[in-house]
Amino acid sequence: MAQQKQEELKRQKDIGQFFTPQEVVNFIYDMLTVHLDKEEKWKKGKFPSIIDPACGEGVFLKVALDKEITKPIYVFGVDLDEKVKEKWIEINLLKSFGSKAELDIHFYHQNGLLPLPEKTLRYKRGGLNQYDLVVGNPPYGGVGLQVITRQLHDTLLKYEIWRRASKQNSNKQNDNAFLFEEMPENLSKDQEERLKKFPIEILFAERFIQLCKPGGHIAIIIPDGILSNSNLHYAREFISEKMKVNAIVSLPRETFKGAGTSAKTSILFMTKQKEEEKKADDYKIFLASVEKLENIDKIYEYYKEVNQMNSSKKDLVKVINDSQGNEVAMVRVDRTLKEMMGEKPSSRWNPEYWHPKFTIAEDTFISIKVSVKNVSDFEEFITYGPIVVGKEFKNEKDGVILINQTEIGFTGLDFSKALRAKKDSPWVIERAKPKNNDLLLARSGVGGVGKNKITIFNKNIEACVGCFVDILRLKDINPFYVLVFWKGIYGWSQINKIINGVGTVNISFDEIRSIKIPIIADKVQKNIESEYKKMSIYHDRAMETKAKGDEQGYKKNIGTAEKMLKELVARTEAVIREEKEDVI
Repeated sequence: MAQQKQEELKRQKDIGQFFTPQEVVNFIYDMLTVHLDKEEKWKKGKFPSIIDPACGEGVFLKVALDKEITKPIYVFGVDLDEKVKEKWIEINLLKSFGSKAELDIHFYHQNGLLPLPEKTLRYKRGGLNQYDLVVGNPPYGGVGLQVITRQLHDTLLKYEIWRRASKQNSNKQNDNAFLFEEMPENLSKDQEERLKKFPIEILFAERFIQLCKPGGHIAIIIPDGILSNSNLHYAREFISEKMKVNAIVSLPRETFKGAGTSAKTSILFMTKQKEEEKKADDYKIFLASVEKLENIDKIYEYYKEVNQMNSSKKDLVKVINDSQGNEVAMVRVDRTLKEMMGEKPSSRWNPEYWHPKFTIAEDTFISIKVSVKNVSDFEEFITYGPIVVGKEFKNEKDGVILINQTEIGFTGLDFSKALRAKKDSPWVIERAKPKNNDLLLARSGVGGVGKNKITIFNKNIEACVGCFVDILRLKDINPFYVLVFWKGIYGWSQINKIINGVGTVNISFDEIRSIKIPIIADKVQKNIESEYKKMSIYHDRAMETKAKGDEQGYKKNIGTAEKMLKELVARTEAVIREEKEDVI
């Protein structure tokens, strides 16, 4: 039995099928009801039509009936998986429809991306622009499209998303998102293989939009990649032009644990605007995240409250804690679609990105008088260390010092365990040798960039950085100020926001360039340098005592250095907030 369950979970995972917990479905309808309750037509005894084009076991449609949001006559479901048809009877949908023959008129077994055959579903012809509510948790991940039939190919010819993918990724020859501006009449073998790998969730997002009536509403569960990945900016752009985004709610990672995945997902709530409605982008979006599903109702209560407010009073930023002070949820309604689409280096819609603990820098910068610039305004040079594959490394006693992430400490560089390589080895290349006053940044991993490892190179030695360390050379700004700023809350909150995500965390050159820095007085920047160098004396003493095996001397000096640097960071932050004029 256990093996059968594992095999079934694997089959579901392969086709990207993750069944939705009932509390999430209940929450989705509660959120949709906030809009339905404001619409006059549903107050006059009418009921909305609902379709789920990847309905699986039918839980979204059953809950709609149980909550009396609509009547059986207006409920429709489509799914590709032959096995789930049995579930439509098992979860007692049959009771709602009276007979299996009636159930078959409302539920149809086919690929949800395909058009609905004429008159297959009662009262619906072809299915486009015909449904008041389009809800569901379509497949994602898995093995994508699997098989490209002629019918599916001909259908996808009519989808619009290809042009967006092509336009954004036309200069990325090896990017699977780049396919073709128009779906060709006949696919080459290479195109077919790449099409099979195309994110199926993006195609379903377009399908949901196709099915929704102008004035209708969509609630779709999607993986967070659609909301955050830079190479999927085109998908966010497409959605924003077609729909009004009402709310984005981030779900806990364990939401679909029972279905065999820990993928990070969110619910996207949208309304399809009518032709005569202005496609503005300066409206505010309700952003929320919840730590545990048991607290998801708190999000609904705030959503209902916000929608009852006058539009000019909707600003809200709140972190909700339990009695022990632990965060259970976050809501904010102060960011517009325009701001979110304009975020650099790429638009970001995932609610965690906009968590107050990550936006403290931007919130502070709005209130100060000095100008704020990006790292890109001061960049002279940026690079990373050599990537060496398939060669055995040999440590050399008197070779060039290799600076890896382990050598970067809070108060400076620690070479006590550093490796060394020959000057002519592949681990030593000219471009990756730091110069005096270059910043060295860890670029990967929770123990590297995830710990905000950054330092300055001010040693008269020959060294080369490793492949997980970046060199950042700046001009027209004091690098010591940038270093101290980066170590404080205003730098770290920006880094933490950028790297917050799934898998191995990384930071790209473009993301480094996007870091914002307030331009304080040159005199103050020079004083920060002077104070940092005073601290460095104790760091260097700590390294000397460590080399001699003097543990007590090491702890004393490194403790003094850490205390001095933390105080310098705090004084620098006070200057940035305009609470102090200088750090001395």
